[in-house]
Amino acid sequence: MDRGKFCDLNDEVLKKRFYNCMMNSFLPDKLSQTPAALLNGYFAEIVTINTTNSKMLRSPPIHHNHHRKLHRHSKDFAVHHFQDQFLEDIPEEHTEVTSMLGSCPDHQNEKLKYFCETCDEPICLDCTASEHRKHRFSYLREVYHKQKHSMASLLGQGKSQIENTRKSLNEVKNLLFKLQEERASMEKAIHENTQILIATLQQQQERLLDEISSAFKSKESSLRKEKQYFELILERLSGSCQFAERAVKIGNELEILVIQKHLKRKLNDISHTRKDYSATNLKNIYYFSEDNSIETTQKALGHIVVSDTCSDLSTANGDGLVKAQVGAPAEFVVTAKGFDNQPKNRGGDLVTIDVRSPSKATVRSEIVDKGDGSYAVGFTPSLNGEHEVGIAIHHQPIRGSPFKVLVTNPRVYNRITRPTLCIGSLGEVKGKFKLPCGVAVDSEGRILVADCHNHRVQVFDPQGKFIKSFGNLGDKNGQLNHPTDVAVDKQGNIVVCDKDNHRIQRFTKDFAFINKFGGCGEGQGKLKRPWGVSLGNDDEIIVSDRRNSRIQIFREDGSLLRVLGCHGNAQEELDHPYHAVMNANGDIFVTDSNNHAVKVFDCNGNFVREIGQSKLKYPTGIAFDMDNHVIVSDQYNHRIQIFNEDGSLEATLASGLNGLGQKCYPKGVAVSPAGYIVVADSDNHRVIVL
Repeated sequence: MDRGKFCDLNDEVLKKRFYNCMMNSFLPDKLSQTPAALLNGYFAEIVTINTTNSKMLRSPPIHHNHHRKLHRHSKDFAVHHFQDQFLEDIPEEHTEVTSMLGSCPDHQNEKLKYFCETCDEPICLDCTASEHRKHRFSYLREVYHKQKHSMASLLGQGKSQIENTRKSLNEVKNLLFKLQEERASMEKAIHENTQILIATLQQQQERLLDEISSAFKSKESSLRKEKQYFELILERLSGSCQFAERAVKIGNELEILVIQKHLKRKLNDISHTRKDYSATNLKNIYYFSEDNSIETTQKALGHIVVSDTCSDLSTANGDGLVKAQVGAPAEFVVTAKGFDNQPKNRGGDLVTIDVRSPSKATVRSEIVDKGDGSYAVGFTPSLNGEHEVGIAIHHQPIRGSPFKVLVTNPRVYNRITRPTLCIGSLGEVKGKFKLPCGVAVDSEGRILVADCHNHRVQVFDPQGKFIKSFGNLGDKNGQLNHPTDVAVDKQGNIVVCDKDNHRIQRFTKDFAFINKFGGCGEGQGKLKRPWGVSLGNDDEIIVSDRRNSRIQIFREDGSLLRVLGCHGNAQEELDHPYHAVMNANGDIFVTDSNNHAVKVFDCNGNFVREIGQSKLKYPTGIAFDMDNHVIVSDQYNHRIQIFNEDGSLEATLASGLNGLGQKCYPKGVAVSPAGYIVVADSDNHRVIVL
């Protein structure tokens, strides 16, 4: 160190520099993780700075020794003061570090000013000339500069670990607190149930004792009356016999004859009034106790279940939790999951179902334990309206419980003669349309319309009142260029087929942009004027890639899952498909417009069958109702065709359904939660509800 560099520094400046040096190097927070060399470098530096104090060097010779003593004292005090201050917080496992601070352990009068890189330890000047003579060593300050950045990185890692550990500790604390609360709650419930049972048993005891007392008193009273009667008869008979016996012994002829007559008459009277005792007039008294009464009482008190099933993570899925029809079984499956969020592989959990009708009456349900951690549930509603289905495992509600299930009556399509609602007309203002092409209905009954030539999506309530519109002409995020279809996933997110931008866009239920995918092209994952979009059973996005004559299925993030179909008129080929939907089994139904049929493919993309041959002319929209009827927009025949799933025709809703005699040009079609058919009557610039 340059001694002249610090010739003007006073003690306060030196002290301040030392403090800054110590604090900037994170020494107080991470002393236990700081190499011994670094620690000793701090103390060696302050010693070096103090020894170069110009005031002491420039002192008159007469006071030189005095100043040297003062300097040594100042140096030692500074070193030891800060050593004591920081070493108080060093854990016991780091005592070997503390012993190295200050003087060299092998040369007591020498300070540790160097660092042996070969031995990885601080050394003094004498050490460099002795046992470390051939080793590589550096000044402590040089080592400090090399280690400072790594120390900062280690400190960051340490703080990150501290934060993660703190979070884990808080989670454990919360769980422990919750565990204590649950224990206290269970103990309270057990105590209350026990007291109720005790009170009930005591009341039953008193009632039985009262019944026994009453029954035995009645029987005892009857027996006492019988006793008194027979005692009286006995007394009379005994008296008469004793009188006759005396007469026989001491009486004369006349007395005996008189007494005989008297005795005969008395015995005759007694024989006519006396009855021998019979128990037929009395009732027996019995006490019975059920053989399983103790077991029943124990069950009534309850039992403790220790289970690795987590009710909060367990789920339920199935159409029976979404929709149902009066008189038809509604079915769903409950899947029990562990705390690792993985399905259980065994049954045996206590699953309870509580189904309530709109009148709050209980609807009978059945549960079947499949033995693999899943439970099949079914119930048959008898009333229209929203039902509430509560599902619990070990009396704790599962995720999403209670569920809302809309129950409707099956529709008779042949009785439909006119629309129940007409929405919109030609125009550009809110609530007006220019060639509406696609429709969707969300879980709340809101009607969403792809307003193609207005480059927007409009939203209406179930009564047809305008709510909101979003989108405008453009190719940026959230902008649209001739949208032709719209769909809503299970979370309420909105998926829009942005036809002339050759892409799919996703929006939140509040109409905020989420993501997009596609782009113009013929390769897989690319699109060319897509027309229809729908959601699969697992919210996969099914896109009718019309100009590429194929169906492409994507994940929510836009990654491609699979492709089915190619251009042509063979059974497994497609020619400008407009829409595609998936049924509960995973089969995909496609309106193959130029081939004038609905083609069905399985989940692997294999052709299964055709529907509507010779009955359709340029079909476009397609949807399923609650009875799994296939509803098809038969555009050039100006009608809606309704098929059974096997392909047989169920009903035809012809043109003029609006009551005005106009032809209907249906494109997109959807079914509301209440079972109504919503149709995009595109060329009439309106939406009709049947």
